[in-house]
Amino acid sequence: MGAPRFLILYRITPDDSRPIEAHAKDICLEQTVEIPADCVPAPIWGAGIVGQVEAISPCTAPSRAFNVAISYRADIVNNSIPNLLNVIFGNVSIRRGIRIIDIRLTPEQLGAFGGPGFGVAGLREKLGVFGRPLAATAIKPLGLSVPELARLAGGYALGGLDVIKDDHGLMDQPFHAFGERVPRLQEAIRSANAKTGRKTLYFPMVSGRFNQIEDQMAFAAAEGCAGALIAPFLIGPDTGFHLARKYGLAVMAHPSFSGTHFHYPEHGMTPAMLLGRLFRVFGADISVFPNAGGRFAFTEQECRDLAIAMQEPLGDVRPGFPSPAGGMTIERIDSMVTAFGHDAVFLIGGALMRHSPDPEIGARAFAAAIENAVATGKAAE
Repeated sequence: MGAPRFLILYRITPDDSRPIEAHAKDICLEQTVEIPADCVPAPIWGAGIVGQVEAISPCTAPSRAFNVAISYRADIVNNSIPNLLNVIFGNVSIRRGIRIIDIRLTPEQLGAFGGPGFGVAGLREKLGVFGRPLAATAIKPLGLSVPELARLAGGYALGGLDVIKDDHGLMDQPFHAFGERVPRLQEAIRSANAKTGRKTLYFPMVSGRFNQIEDQMAFAAAEGCAGALIAPFLIGPDTGFHLARKYGLAVMAHPSFSGTHFHYPEHGMTPAMLLGRLFRVFGADISVFPNAGGRFAFTEQECRDLAIAMQEPLGDVRPGFPSPAGGMTIERIDSMVTAFGHDAVFLIGGALMRHSPDPEIGARAFAAAIENAVATGKAAE
């Protein structure tokens, strides 16, 4: 019996007249041995080191494309996130007309990567909130003083929001340094929780140079933060997930710097596979993504597929929360509950500030809209 293999489904749109089999063979070689086929030693062929084409089928739309399933030996990846990304889409990401539309890892790989540390059930347990979507916002804008940021955080918590995160642009700037900002915001939220009897969770943005990131994770955990906001493509796709697990923090993953994977329908990865499947497998308890109809260009189908990827059965990997965001408003809550059901984190940022300069008022309106949508049966279960 050969070594275990995992499978990647590529959609290939040929950019020359060669047969699809030639394009598929190119990927098999490029993503493993990276030498011409006639230079590959016979023992390496025999050991299955080179990627193997498992199936090829034409697409009906787009008509020029083909779905090509290629398997790779799991031990080439060796349960490493950078290795996995390099094998499935390393050099061929520089080519054109190659898109990953499905990723099927082995049970051993799923167990090794680990998935969300808390997931839907774990975060609901922390909050004591069941049977409805969670309400979240981002503390912004960049440049506000720490006291002003803390005022916003406290007001949003008093108004009943479940999750408060830093905006991903709030890093370790001198005008609201991480070491000053995080304790002040966490204390404002803690004080609000004591007044309301509810639990609001705070996710500070963790980012910076390599030697700063672990210090920030440890600091956030010591201050009592429930989790961390990370942008995997800013700090490295392994670093934030590993450190959050080390310090017992939940992870809210942000898509910053990932957009080139989605801009062309013929190339990259689908949002479901990158922001859904991979981020979940790597450890995202919540994955933030731009919802259809907002400031960005994801379609309704792409958003539905991403939500499914965060929650569908996947070995022993816990389900995580999809978090539609990007220009969402209170007026859209009904449609979002209908689209995503109860197990989602709705993220509204600037629209809360527009609703009212008082963060507590905006938060109350947001929370009430969710409660009303659930009470009137908007969710499609």
